[in-house]
Amino acid sequence: MSIRERLYPREQELPVLARHCSDARSVWNIALEQRNSWRRERSQKITYHTQAHELAEARKETWLKEGSAAVQQQALRDLNQAFQNWWKRPDHFGRPTWRKAGVNEGFAVRDLSVRRINRKWGQVFVPKCGWVKFRVTREWSDIETASSARVTSDRSGRWFVSFTRLAPQMERQSTGSVVGIDMGIAITVATSEGKSLKAPKLLTKGQRQRRRRLQRKLARQVKGSNRYKATKLAIAKLAAKEVDRRKDWIEKTTTDLVRDYDLISLEALKIKNMTKSAKGTKDKPGKNVKAKSGLNRSILEQGWGLFRQRLTDKAINAITPVEIIAINPAYTSLRCSKCGHTEQKNRKNQASSVAKRVATPITQT
Repeated sequence: MSIRERLYPREQELPVLARHCSDARSVWNIALEQRNSWRRERSQKITYHTQAHELAEARKETWLKEGSAAVQQQALRDLNQAFQNWWKRPDHFGRPTWRKAGVNEGFAVRDLSVRRINRKWGQVFVPKCGWVKFRVTREWSDIETASSARVTSDRSGRWFVSFTRLAPQMERQSTGSVVGIDMGIAITVATSEGKSLKAPKLLTKGQRQRRRRLQRKLARQVKGSNRYKATKLAIAKLAAKEVDRRKDWIEKTTTDLVRDYDLISLEALKIKNMTKSAKGTKDKPGKNVKAKSGLNRSILEQGWGLFRQRLTDKAINAITPVEIIAINPAYTSLRCSKCGHTEQKNRKNQASSVAKRVATPITQT
């Protein structure tokens, strides 16, 4: 579990934080390239210890000596842990990939030291930077007991610090209730009890219009120019608002569902397959490409993957267990719950199709 707080660095601290992000990304990519180039016929294996020794040697003669050794060593530890996760659970963790500037901006603080200024503000010690101020929005006892932290920056220029600690158990009482939920676009979440939970508009009408104007403006500007960067930053700030509002709604909705029900059934949707491009190839061009692109955007805007992940995480951490059942969604809305007959006319609306899934056991995935 991580406690994410907003970081407010001073002007003179920004270059140091940016340097740490760049160093951590560079060390990660160099170490990843070494591991990718390793072959079985070579006698010496590449491990964290061999790469840490090479990093220590490189710091004596290269530009790496100007950065923080703690930040660079932690980047190696993170890469090693990423490979360990991939080897142990390849079905859950993917192979470690390259980190990109502007996308993967962050570094870890291993030897964590925090102090409180007042009720609303605290400080975290960052190597070669000193004490950096952050906003306190959670219980201070949860923050000061954290084992480590990670400092990150998003595309809108905001800085955050995430404190890592053991996840506390979620308080709830057994209700004996069972519910099935269906993820959609017009109705984000429909329950078998007939409730429709719609995600709020992530951006206002004026904000959506402004984003379209900025996107058209960006397309006309010279790539890499100062005006191009300013327009791109303005678009990123609107995207950050959209992400924050989506996460806030998902957190509140999943908490309510876990507290109200002992068993939750939902579809095991293959979102990656559902949002594949219909563009096709030059020899076999796709059909209705524009309509499919719009559908893909609508699906991704709902945040189905994050919804299922947070629902599962909270169900696992609940004091009273909550069972999550993921079912194969194929034809479930068209199959009669009594006779098993499958026909297009069987689906009346989103809520009734969910009730069928709960009434009839279906092969789980």
